[in-house]
Amino acid sequence: MASEGPGHLRSATGLDPIAQLWGELPVEWRGPVIGDGIANWKEISEVGDRRINLAGLPDPILAELAWMAHWQASDGTRSSVLALNQLANILRRAIREHQPIPTSIREMDWPAASELQGWFYATRWGRLPPRDARARLRVVFRYARLALLARCHHGPWWELDDWQPRCDPRIPLSAREPLANYGCSPGQVAQPWLREAVKWHLGTQLEAGTLRWTTVSQERLKCLRRFDNWISGSFADPRDVLGDPASAGGHAASFRRWVADPANRLTREADRRHYATPVHPRLVNDDLRAVAELFAFIADNQVQARAMSGSSPWERVTDTHAASWFRQVSRIPHAATLNDRHYIDDHALAQIPAALPLLGLARSQQMPITRGDGTQIVADGFDDPQAMRMILLQVLTGRRASEIRTCEFDCLSPAPKRVAQAAEGEEVIRFRYAQSKIDVAPDSILVDREVAAVIEEQQAWVRQCYPLLQPRFLFVQRTGNRGGDKPYPSGTYQWMLREFSKVVQITDSTGRRLQLSHTHRLRHTKLTRLAELGLPIHVLQRYAGHATPTMSMHYVAQREEHAEQAFLATAKLKADGSRVQFSREDHDTLHLFERADRFLPNGWCLLPPLQSCDKGNACLTCSVFVTDKTHDATLARQHKETEELIARTLTAFQQRHGHPMPEDNVWLAQRRAEHTALTRLLTTIADHPGRAVQGGGCGSAPAGPVPLTLDVARHRRTQP
Repeated sequence: MASEGPGHLRSATGLDPIAQLWGELPVEWRGPVIGDGIANWKEISEVGDRRINLAGLPDPILAELAWMAHWQASDGTRSSVLALNQLANILRRAIREHQPIPTSIREMDWPAASELQGWFYATRWGRLPPRDARARLRVVFRYARLALLARCHHGPWWELDDWQPRCDPRIPLSAREPLANYGCSPGQVAQPWLREAVKWHLGTQLEAGTLRWTTVSQERLKCLRRFDNWISGSFADPRDVLGDPASAGGHAASFRRWVADPANRLTREADRRHYATPVHPRLVNDDLRAVAELFAFIADNQVQARAMSGSSPWERVTDTHAASWFRQVSRIPHAATLNDRHYIDDHALAQIPAALPLLGLARSQQMPITRGDGTQIVADGFDDPQAMRMILLQVLTGRRASEIRTCEFDCLSPAPKRVAQAAEGEEVIRFRYAQSKIDVAPDSILVDREVAAVIEEQQAWVRQCYPLLQPRFLFVQRTGNRGGDKPYPSGTYQWMLREFSKVVQITDSTGRRLQLSHTHRLRHTKLTRLAELGLPIHVLQRYAGHATPTMSMHYVAQREEHAEQAFLATAKLKADGSRVQFSREDHDTLHLFERADRFLPNGWCLLPPLQSCDKGNACLTCSVFVTDKTHDATLARQHKETEELIARTLTAFQQRHGHPMPEDNVWLAQRRAEHTALTRLLTTIADHPGRAVQGGGCGSAPAGPVPLTLDVARHRRTQP
């Protein structure tokens, strides 16, 4: 009896769409009590041995909830036992007390379910539902219900109000576009006639390959929602925007002025942080083009539009409307291609590897770090070694965040034989990244042993933490991913780097804070350094994965320092025809000639001439401090004197106070730091004879794997 479906679902005619899903459902998942006989039930449910009890529920609600529980398990998440049981209890109580309820879960959206939950708590316990109960029930109406709606919908997929590729496999994704965990909701467009046109237009563009899912979900729909907000507030009858073609130009100009105001661009609460940011003309043009393309699409397909929706305001749209809106797209003045706004200088870049191990440490562990302003703190770990390795790979390779975050697990392969021979003993490996932006661009580069070691360390971490997974991606989602087919979430990566930036507070040579969540700056920096090494533009374009060399040039920073070095490196002729010889010392002296304070007793300061420094006692641990073998005697003497000074002071403190000086004493901590920096400097100079050493006292990130103690099951525990 448990395997039999609700009676009316088995009728010969007029079948409810859930009937087919019920027939495909495994017998052990058909209830009314779900859990007995299901293999690995403890692993796929959120509360171990507890069962899902759907007894007493009317059809088709019982079939719908059973299918949703099975879909959650198939999706790689855990079946929401507590939430489904609570929803079943609410529905049973509502039926007993004749409280109106929807006839199916498909007709019960989240507001209706939330209202029923509030009624349940008020009538049974006389209070409002607690926050955790609200959140628990909300999970059921997030992905599982969307999957149910998609599977029961037999029309075009774009007719639905919510689009989610994770729940609806009919949504087309490009071959290089991984399964997206993010969706969009065209149903939020307020005007019904506009909402249906937007669905049809964007769905058709996706199916034709004209637009990609990323563009539709994250950009184009937002543009059209702003258009919806504008007509709702600017017209007594919003359909007037489709009226006289002679007025279309004026309407487009009015919309252009409206979207140029940052306050009018809010489509969600998270956008409020950009309220005071001026709107770039390119963003305004995107909004205008989105509306113009919608008008042009409807005007070109009037017959199909009439067949789909019958008489509607769109019958008045002509090519003149589209042309009038296209003409309002402004010409953006040409700006200099080369600038250094997105370049990360050596001072900031030297601080990143030293602080990265903090990302991988467990939250119960701590690590001392030195912030960009020189202050020293002890910070708690972030327990995210994946984020640590992702940003390190971005620093080393210059790839986009999405190309690292969604690259395949087996992304390394041997380099061609001819490349290995040309490398002259250096180990070179081919790295295949997730190129999802440009179809015609390459998707692999050659990397050295350092990059390969980071990737191999991540592969070993995944195998150790998730031995039962067959991961598709190198960086995996840590929860709700039993199948290993979900990549590390983009939002989690951005949030982790924002919080990490707040703690470490990395600064550049001018004292400006570096926001590590803006990872595209790492790409600008890497490509700039490659260009300054003299790579031909076509080689730089190949490495960057760009379709044109013009785009590659946008990433090259115009640095005055490099321009001066390149100029001095060229051969110059004197009047007698002989060559003028410039050495590196000559170039350094030219920069330091008018700044005597740049000549230090034990080295040189490479701070830009226009910058000033008032921390003369912190040179040893500064990233722009340079020294070499000629200062070896001075550094050795300073090392010995510092050691003797520490010893004398510790003895005097012991004799005066009767106990040792604590290690967190500010004077002792600074002297220890100087002594350690001197030791590093002398060792580095000895290891690199004949070469100057920059920032040798700063220290560096560990060369090998970071030892971590991770509790991989902690995030799965649920409060009873």
